[in-house]
Amino acid sequence: MSILGSLFSTALFACLLQNLIFTGAYGGDEAIRMAAKPKQLFPLSAFIVYLSTVVSLICVLLEQSARVRALNTYAHAAIFVGVLIVVYLITLLFVKVVLKVKKRTVRRLGVAAFNTLVLAVPFINYRAAYGVLEAVGTGIGAGVAFVVAVLLINFGLRAIDKNEQIPKAFKGTPAIFIYVAILSLAFTGIVGRGINL
Repeated sequence: MSILGSLFSTALFACLLQNLIFTGAYGGDEAIRMAAKPKQLFPLSAFIVYLSTVVSLICVLLEQSARVRALNTYAHAAIFVGVLIVVYLITLLFVKVVLKVKKRTVRRLGVAAFNTLVLAVPFINYRAAYGVLEAVGTGIGAGVAFVVAVLLINFGLRAIDKNEQIPKAFKGTPAIFIYVAILSLAFTGIVGRGINL
């Protein structure tokens, strides 16, 4: 398979079939919060794509070392968290000192960095034994999956607000949770794996 084909197929898989929001519940709370404020979606999504891709790539490159490969799962978790913190701090310094951005952009960077979606990507790459191209594809696909999830939830929010047949007790948050649960079941059904309880 070509280099571009490998990257694209992994990104497509992570975005549509294995949507990490719906099938793994990673970053779901932030996706619901963003659905209510879609104006902030694209800056936050850009940070999520950047962070998940960079952290994923660095972690896969670290996996090339025999010493790192020999470590247990807890040590890998510590490495993944450490890489995320270092990438976040370097990016924060760059954004604040060089670009001199506003405080709300710095806040979005923090929300994106410590989103469970960003931390889930290196674990997925580790479990799947992905190479460099697949890791980059998973990082990009995870960010795009976040956008897809927010847009679908936003569509549901608008439809629920217009629906007069929903009982008053179920309006708002309960209806959104039911809607997201149904979407999650649909994506899990597409993937073809059962739900582990």
